[in-house]
Amino acid sequence: GRHTVYVRGRDASGNWGPVSAAFLWVLDPATAGRIAGQTSNADDGSPVAADVSAGPFVTTADPVDGSYELLVPPGTYNVMARAEGFAPNTVADVDAVSGAVTTVDIELTPYRDILVDDVEGGNLGWTAQPPWNITDENFNSPTHSWTDSPGGDYDDDRNVSLTSMSLDLTEVTGVRLEFSHSYEIEEGYDHGYVEISDDDGASWTTIHSFTGNHPTWEAVVVELPQLDGTAAARLRFRLETDYYLTEDGWHVDDIILRGAGSLPTLDIFASGFESGDTDAWSVTFP
Repeated sequence: GRHTVYVRGRDASGNWGPVSAAFLWVLDPATAGRIAGQTSNADDGSPVAADVSAGPFVTTADPVDGSYELLVPPGTYNVMARAEGFAPNTVADVDAVSGAVTTVDIELTPYRDILVDDVEGGNLGWTAQPPWNITDENFNSPTHSWTDSPGGDYDDDRNVSLTSMSLDLTEVTGVRLEFSHSYEIEEGYDHGYVEISDDDGASWTTIHSFTGNHPTWEAVVVELPQLDGTAAARLRFRLETDYYLTEDGWHVDDIILRGAGSLPTLDIFASGFESGDTDAWSVTFP
């Protein structure tokens, strides 16, 4: 069954530290259930060394043949497999029977890039609400990034966004956003928001917010299951400021949106300008 283990340490002077606790399962192999199978690449059937979990029980599949086995108390589990470079996959309602083996083979679909912008090729289709623009003053990968305030600090009372083109993710699962950023934003009063829309921009949901000073570049990875199967998805980076104090602002670089499944052909950077539709383009003067 499940037990609680309590641990605390004592230093050389005899002073005791705080108590920490952890759950520990003790299972009898003769009566426990076994969930076993293989994890493989859905594209070519090759083995994948995935982490496989059922409730609190976790193991790693063999990299040679993808085989795994979990010893679990009898019951019903959702069995999940995860591996770097693949969308996670879950098999629901798996019954683990006492003294028996339940076979669960799990296929993992490789991630494919839906949108990639290293900001080195100009505006690839973003709607950049001024003053959002491309700059070479700060960057993660040479030699450009997006910023809300090129050339200086942002202004007071601003609410400005960098918004993606509409993306058809109807056949896509395991959507994930990756980007790198640095920021100097008045802490607690001004904020940078990462937002997504599943209705082509009619409404927005905040998935991350940032405030304060972080002048060094860091990578961010966000799982976006909310966009799985969405016909008209968008993402945006939005800076909102108050009436007092300004700072250097937000720099965003190396933006990647990934997913698994049948990805659409995205001619998002091609235009013959014959339709008259220029919604995906922004214009500055002169």
